[in-house]
Order: sequence, then C-alpha cells, then structure tokens
Amino acid sequence: MDFHLETERLILRGISLKDLEKLSYWFNDEELNYYDDDRPFPREPEPLEETKKYLERLIENNQTDKERIDYGIYLKDSDQFIGTGQIVFIDHFNRRCMLSICLGDKDQWGKGYAKELISKVIEFCFEELKLNRIGAEIFSFNERSIGLFESLGFQREGIKRSFVWKKGKFEDEYNYSLLLDEWKPFCC
Repeated sequence: MDFHLETERLILRGISLKDLEKLSYWFNDEELNYYDDDRPFPREPEPLEETKKYLERLIENNQTDKERIDYGIYLKDSDQFIGTGQIVFIDHFNRRCMLSICLGDKDQWGKGYAKELISKVIEFCFEELKLNRIGAEIFSFNERSIGLFESLGFQREGIKRSFVWKKGKFEDEYNYSLLLDEWKPFCC
C-alpha cells in the first residue's frame, strides 16, 4: 500500500532508506526510549546495520502487509524527517486498529505536530479504512501523550498495572480507545 497523507504542515508517507541515520539515532536515544519503548535502558547501542535490516523489512512489509502501515513524518515545507508512526493490528473483520507515533526530532516537540498528524490518521482510519475502533497504549508517566490523546476524544478504558520497569520502578500502562460514533460528534 502506498500510504500518503497531508496535513497543513506535514506529509505522512512511507519511510525510506534515506532516513536510516536519523532513525538509528532515535532508536538509541534514551529519552525517546523512556517514553516509547519497554526495553531496558541503558543497553548496548543498536548498530546502524541492525536498524537498516529493520527498515528494509518495514519497507518491504508496507507493500504487502494488510495489518499494519508504517510511515515517516515529514515537514511539508522542507521534507525534513521528524518522526515515525504506525497503524498496527489492523483487523478489517472487527474494524479496529492501534496507533503509535514517535516525534524523534525533539526540536519539533511542542509545536502541535502530533495533534495535527494524529487527527489526520484518525480521519484516515475511520473514513478510508472504515474502522470502528482505534486504540492506543500510553505509559502512565507520559503526561504529554495522555493529554494529546484525551484532547482528541480518546477514553481511558483500562490499566495494565506495573507493566513496565522504568528508572528503578514499575509503571502502569493505560489503554485508550476512540470509537467511530464518539469521533463524529467530536470532529465535525
């Protein structure tokens, strides 16, 4: 599937090998991994070659996999690669999926890009994929993501208690969802 969405300031499209070095840097960034990953830190850096293999699999899978869409996030005015996103566990029968994003370029944090892009992805999931439910999982300490998803109408529906070990203690993970009939009044 050739994924391509545009917002006022962003382009969401398939990631490419030209983004390899930035992606590798982000995979090894301790702060990004604190918010986005359940693997322990500190850890051995992931070599560039491993990131390349991962990226090649993503590119190949994007052409054939009907259950996930991986994309890069680019600034429209400069084509600068600033992050990644995924629509995963796409279940066309039960009409549901999960969302994930990572704005890896920390210089771009706090500019409203995450809300802009997630709003567009939600619209795509409901209108193009014809889904009924979109889910997200967010660590309990990630207050910015919690605020973002709640501002877009997502409802907290559960807690995975003591789900992840972060900075010397167990932390919870929250489960969120947005349903089609909740989004329509919220968005339009």
